Amino acid sequence: MNKRKYNTIIFDFGGVIINIDYELTRKAFKTLDINNREVNFSQNEQSDLFDKFEKGQISPKMFRQGIKKHLNIDISDREIDMAWNKMLLDIPPERIDWILKLKEKYQCVLLSNTNAIHYDAFREEFEANYGYEKFSDLFHKTYFSHEIALRKPDANIYNYVLNDLNLKPSEVLFLDDTEKNINAAQKLGWNCILWKNKELDELF
Repeated sequence: MNKRKYNTIIFDFGGVIINIDYELTRKAFKTLDINNREVNFSQNEQSDLFDKFEKGQISPKMFRQGIKKHLNIDISDREIDMAWNKMLLDIPPERIDWILKLKEKYQCVLLSNTNAIHYDAFREEFEANYGYEKFSDLFHKTYFSHEIALRKPDANIYNYVLNDLNLKPSEVLFLDDTEKNINAAQKLGWNCILWKNKELDELF
């Protein structure tokens, strides 16, 4: 890939910067339900409740009510939040160093499908561990699905980012660990790398 074609790197968050394990959340919700019913959530598939939450179409309160209704049990908001946040693991320090190094040459942007509960959890953890006043300070610009009411792989979210940054598709390099998100961006002319836990230094 010709590095000179792009001036902006757009990062996915979950699975690229922060390590995640969807199975831990699925198991945590199943444990809360005495009937051991599944809560449908994974990297490639999730229910309408989760989609709406990630687009900011429902509040954390409404999301928790939806979980309680699905499981048909009386559990606390704290139990729901703890189960929901189980998938969030660590942000390796070397990935922070990597981004800081890239910021010297490129505009570094975050584009994440996330939600209000996860956002509060990882932002608090990051700011406590890395000494940043705000999580967003790590990047030149951040875009969170629940804040802009758009979600990958909808083409509208990619166009929204391009228009907001005043960029051409060829000026972007996009890193994401989900194939359907990569495919959608490639159709719009973005340079893309499907993230598969590569050594960071091998990419640039």
